[in-house]
Amino acid sequence: MSSEPPVGDDLQQMIVGMRQRFVAHLDAEPRRVSVRKRVGIAVAIVALLGVGTASGAVALGMIPSPIAAPPAPSASSPAAVPRPDRTASSAPIRPTTRPSSPTSGGVAASIPDSCAAAVPSADSARLFGERKVEQIRPVAPGGVGSDYWVDPDEPFVADAALVCRWSQTGSPEESDNLFLAMGSTAEGTLDERLSAHEQAGWSCTDRLGGRACQHSESSDYYGDPLETTHTFFVRGDTWISVTQTNTPTDGLLEVLVRQTWR
Repeated sequence: MSSEPPVGDDLQQMIVGMRQRFVAHLDAEPRRVSVRKRVGIAVAIVALLGVGTASGAVALGMIPSPIAAPPAPSASSPAAVPRPDRTASSAPIRPTTRPSSPTSGGVAASIPDSCAAAVPSADSARLFGERKVEQIRPVAPGGVGSDYWVDPDEPFVADAALVCRWSQTGSPEESDNLFLAMGSTAEGTLDERLSAHEQAGWSCTDRLGGRACQHSESSDYYGDPLETTHTFFVRGDTWISVTQTNTPTDGLLEVLVRQTWR
């Protein structure tokens, strides 16, 4: 007998014969054999034939044909990571500050360095007429440099850079006069001054790119009636104060603002 395992048609005939005998054996045996045992017997027979376990089992019909391998997963685009919406709670919080008073074209204030330069020469005669001017701050050459005429009721004389007085004769005894004071300080300080004027009953409005407060009062000086008007104007960190007694003017504040912010 040849020791070589059967191949080709001989192998197929042998497998068919073995299958028929195996089925006949099952029919003759009433006892139910578990599927696990059937598979074990088939595998043992195939091993004795020296053929591959999987192909032999398929030929016997005990194991179904292999299921086709699932297709390789196609490369899919990575899921887009959602971008978190920017909400009011996640947005950076910017601190609120007091908005600076708007200026025309962003021009910074420039306080005149002398009373003569406080208003344009073309407006000086119309506003002050023949009145004499005394420069109190800064001290003019040959000037006295006294703050005697600075309005003691105004709390901001300490930071005044320019203080001027116009009167008919220039005499210290004259009650009909006009005082002008200008300066710069912290905006918070100016807010407090504006608030103090409003609480005192002054009339305050937004105008000329800033805020102006005004108050008028009547009094007498040795029997002579006096009509005094106080004007306080703030724009940014610069202020203007005008106190005029029996000295009316037309458009003085507008001219001062135009001369200071130009």
